[in-house]
Amino acid sequence: MNVNYAHLFHAGNFADVHKHLVLTALLMRLSEKPSPWFYLDTHAGEGLYTLAGQPPPGRSEFESGAEPIFHASSDNPIVRAYQFLLNRFNPEGRLIRYPGSPLVAASLARPTDRLVATECVPERARALRKHLESWSGDVHCRDGYEALGAFLPPREQRGVILIDPPYESTREAEHLLRALPRSLARFPRGIYVVWHPWVNPAFVSGLRRRLKTLGPVSFLDWQTTRRQGLRGSGLAVFNLPYGLATSLKPVWESLKDMYATTLGPVEFVQTEPTRMGAATRIRKTVP
Repeated sequence: MNVNYAHLFHAGNFADVHKHLVLTALLMRLSEKPSPWFYLDTHAGEGLYTLAGQPPPGRSEFESGAEPIFHASSDNPIVRAYQFLLNRFNPEGRLIRYPGSPLVAASLARPTDRLVATECVPERARALRKHLESWSGDVHCRDGYEALGAFLPPREQRGVILIDPPYESTREAEHLLRALPRSLARFPRGIYVVWHPWVNPAFVSGLRRRLKTLGPVSFLDWQTTRRQGLRGSGLAVFNLPYGLATSLKPVWESLKDMYATTLGPVEFVQTEPTRMGAATRIRKTVP
């Protein structure tokens, strides 16, 4: 499978909203305790993206992604935290810039928390360093899967690892499945978030079948009725904190109607592992 999910061309789409809402919820949960947390972004990209140069109105992916939530009114604390950081980068009141995962994490970090972001493309790594100048974060130009071995386990002993590759290579899943077991062994308490596109059902089912053998993994999906292109966004979360899926349920409820027109009817699906074995039970969080 060759998807070529480059951050630059898809910045602010519904998959970004999906992964960044979950990332926001995870880091907010970790911040409930005073002890510091660690964040590692293995495929960080440039960190901040200008949306003005995207395709003409009606064809830009952020118009059916971040823009509706940017202008919406919400009482949900997770949604409001995400909206706050979007407004932080867009003081003009228009969605001009979209923060990538490293800046989402940096915006939520406390002075004692620690961020490491890796990007293997030199020019993107340079741009990321510039965009992270105002925050305390380390940027390394290196392979993201190698970074898992270099920076884990962290001294903080708790944290989030985001693995969000572009899936440019047909061997991307193999690279991921080789690196992840070693990482889980080095830092078994870490919260690992693995994003994947929902394009080819055979690819998705095959990847998930193998992920289930590695540990307690939950799947949080945003599925749409699209027939072409990116039909859904999938997150595999290892060590999902207790009760967080329940906290996300009102988030999905508040977004369901918001995106019904632009993406077609949407459905958020949660799949949780059973306590014994690799078998799973499925519970839909939104009817």
